Amino acid sequence: MDLVPEVAHIIGQPALVPELPPQDAQRRFQLTFRRFIEVFARPEHPLVLFLDDLQWLDAATLDLMEDLLTRSHPRNLMLIGAYRDNEVTAEHPLMRKLDAINAAGGKVEEITLTPLAREHLEQLIADALRCKRERVAPLAWLVHDKTAGNPFFAIQFISSLTEEGMLVFDHDAMRWSWDLDRIDTKGYTDNVVELMVGKLTRLSAETQQDLQLLACMGNSAELALLKTVSPRPEDDLYGELREAIRAGLIACTEHSCSFVHDRVQEAAYSLIPGDARAQIHLRIGRVLAACVPPEKLPEMIFEIVNQLNRGAHLITSQDEREKLAELNLIAGKRAKASSAYASALTYLSAGAALMREDAWERRQELAFALELHGADCELWMGALPSVEERLAAI
Repeated sequence: MDLVPEVAHIIGQPALVPELPPQDAQRRFQLTFRRFIEVFARPEHPLVLFLDDLQWLDAATLDLMEDLLTRSHPRNLMLIGAYRDNEVTAEHPLMRKLDAINAAGGKVEEITLTPLAREHLEQLIADALRCKRERVAPLAWLVHDKTAGNPFFAIQFISSLTEEGMLVFDHDAMRWSWDLDRIDTKGYTDNVVELMVGKLTRLSAETQQDLQLLACMGNSAELALLKTVSPRPEDDLYGELREAIRAGLIACTEHSCSFVHDRVQEAAYSLIPGDARAQIHLRIGRVLAACVPPEKLPEMIFEIVNQLNRGAHLITSQDEREKLAELNLIAGKRAKASSAYASALTYLSAGAALMREDAWERRQELAFALELHGADCELWMGALPSVEERLAAI
């Protein structure tokens, strides 16, 4: 998750005064963002910000979070974050930042979300099937054994039982019925992704293709972009998406479409053959680059470059490779302007890797810019040996 460049665009700061030193630019952005928050956080209308997947935050966004919780102290604001504790260690940047916030006097309350207990599943299933908990207790215990109490996994598991005819409504008895022995002997996976793959494969081939395309674009995408990159006519696309909505796999608004859970996206992406993924990413990137007008390029640069970079090894034309290097330079400079130095260095390094050995003769200005901005990023990341080596080469 790279929050800062997106927020910078929202508040009208696409480039944070490049002539300022990076640290001054970051402080100016934090001040601007603080004032932006204060516009909405009022006593009569408190504001809650929820940030998901904190374990993926970049350094600049972590610094912004620290500023909000320690130095800014905006009133009428609650900041809620969620992260997977099995994906972080004590040395993870997120954990170090939380320790720093606590040490600086920031108020941090931690709530550990544990799996559902058997009694919780009993209540959930009893409410869903409109029957007494005593009757569903054996089923709830079986579901708990199969899913280890994972809420998302449990709901999807129960849904799969109805799809496969193992949990049915008896119209004569006017109640739900199930066969525990049949469910128990059914070979279910203990992996939620594999369960979702099974659910996806029961959809039509066209819907699967649409979801694979959406998965390549991320957890969510604007419908306009999805229509642009889809080879299917608009009417067909909407029709196939409705099937996925009814299956509870995606949620769509008037303007966007998103997976209901990142495990669904992971499952949809896994259905794409490994050797075809780069080709799809490259096609998406080419379509986006071709259809985006020049004035919209800065705000779309990350989406375009992220797609093209995943298929860059398939590009044989040197002209196209150098064009992609130029796009990486734009993305790198935009990320650097928001103090996202690690992300910026990734783009700049990808751009440099696309250049030929004779780049200093053919495209000296481009090659120089990629190296110079890369050195600047490494400087602010504290990688002084790399900076010296890069500047010496320049």
